Amino acid sequence: MWLPLQVALEYLGCAAAWLAAMAAFGAAAALLVTVAARRPLRSAWPAPVLAGIFGALLGASLADRFGLPDILAFRMWCREVPLAWSAGGALAGAGLSWAGGRFRARRATAAPA
Repeated sequence: MWLPLQVALEYLGCAAAWLAAMAAFGAAAALLVTVAARRPLRSAWPAPVLAGIFGALLGASLADRFGLPDILAFRMWCREVPLAWSAGGALAGAGLSWAGGRFRARRATAAPA
């Protein structure tokens, strides 16, 4: 009985640690994009942070799925985190979220035809 419970808890802990790393990448990328855009820090939540987390997850998952080269990688508990692909995906996601919000704001203020 204890072995299945131990395996399940180890798997959940490993997944939680990996997701925490992806969330850190997403939050850092959203803050960098917000500072680079000279916007108030409170505008980094929720869209850029969530897009950054999604981008980091997507970048890491695609790198793992397609066997892309890991220039900078580290192991977190029992799973490898491709640093370059995760950080790049987080920056792309947060940047696209910021650009999309800016496009929507510009379109909303444009005079109706």
